[in-house]
Amino acid sequence: MGETQAKKKKAPLSMWKVILIVIAVVYVMSFIIPSGAYERDGKMAIPGTYQIIDKIYLNPAQVILAVGDLVYSTFGKLFVTLIIMGGMMGIVNSTGVLDRALSNLIHRLKDKALIIIPIYIFATALLGCVGSMISTVVLFIPLGITIAKQLKADRIFAVGLVILGSFTGFMTSPINPLTGLLGQEIAGLAPYSGSGLRTIVTILNLTVVSAYLIFWVKRCQKNPEIYAKNFGGENMVEEGDVPGAGEYRPMTVREIAILVIFFGAFIFFAAGGPTLGLGMTQLGSIMLPVAFIEGFLAHYDIDETMRRFVKGTQDMCGVMVFMVLASVMSVILNNSGILDTIVYYISVPLNHMSSAFAAIGMFIANGLINFVINSGSGQTAVMMPIMAPLSDVVGVTRQMAVLTLQYGDGFTNLFAPTSVNLMACLAMAKVDLKQWYKFLIPCYGMLFVIMIASIFVGTAIGF
Repeated sequence: MGETQAKKKKAPLSMWKVILIVIAVVYVMSFIIPSGAYERDGKMAIPGTYQIIDKIYLNPAQVILAVGDLVYSTFGKLFVTLIIMGGMMGIVNSTGVLDRALSNLIHRLKDKALIIIPIYIFATALLGCVGSMISTVVLFIPLGITIAKQLKADRIFAVGLVILGSFTGFMTSPINPLTGLLGQEIAGLAPYSGSGLRTIVTILNLTVVSAYLIFWVKRCQKNPEIYAKNFGGENMVEEGDVPGAGEYRPMTVREIAILVIFFGAFIFFAAGGPTLGLGMTQLGSIMLPVAFIEGFLAHYDIDETMRRFVKGTQDMCGVMVFMVLASVMSVILNNSGILDTIVYYISVPLNHMSSAFAAIGMFIANGLINFVINSGSGQTAVMMPIMAPLSDVVGVTRQMAVLTLQYGDGFTNLFAPTSVNLMACLAMAKVDLKQWYKFLIPCYGMLFVIMIASIFVGTAIGF
């Protein structure tokens, strides 16, 4: 009992406790910070028009009664898409076809197996781009260890292979519904706008990640003693660590059909918005028949299909509840009149910077905030109502404000010890946080340079 109580005391604050504490702090601050307002042209704050207004005090009832309308107007369409996408992923994941396909690919490539690295990175990045392989990434760690064993790499590589593709794709994706599209919706921008720069940065980042992982594997293969010295020989992958590793069974026609329809649906989702002008709810609705087709191919009856579908939607419930709670802060910030005051005082130091350096400051600020609010959709819901008008004041476009929020949230996802997904992956692979940082910092240092350069380019071309 003593040890259990000690562990509970040492456990970090959960995301839920953090958001409730932040709500309480914001509510208290709403009584202290002066109410103020900018003049607006539509939704756009007009720089130089900020003025203090009569103090607005909100009672708890006013806050509670305003939350439902804000959630419905801001997130209603996104919630529908998240439910359907989560259900479809629940059906596909239950078949085990993704695991089987990747294992078989390694078996076939043999001595050319290094090519699996960019294939895996870009394939998982496609899933990460639509936010669908973030909370479930831990399920792929055993497969990552299997691949690491066959490549004679180490456990850190196994984690990197599994997690870097999806999280790097998520970080800069032109079709990310949880930060990019949501941020654009809050900022009053057209969905999928600005996809050109995001796509270029995403491809560059994934290329760097692939090259870094290939370098890491070759380093392990040529100099295994260097790895043992730097990270400890106990972490070298041993045969027999993963049950079933090395087993090979050709995929059936049914399994191949599941894969083709699955990736085809995601490719259509990725291309449908910008090329066909389909909205988020339309694209989400298309995934509903896809889910039933996948269940039919898996030989599930209707009851089993729906059971898997409902289980998949449960993975999205936590995200949606967090967004509801985050909306409480938006209600307080907006209805108490302190949002524009906060924007004004944050903008004061940024006003003395060029637009490019102000955008970089927004990027860094969002990265730091992500350590506290480690949820892309949650952070977007909290910060975008601040960042959008802030960008109007400091001479940064709202598109750039969304981009810097997306960058900041995504960049520190794999650094934050508050990230449940990261810590679960490290625990499963038996890799500690210090080892992970030594592996990650050189790689993400290169990505940081690319993203900073893209901010300079974006501000120069009026992105």
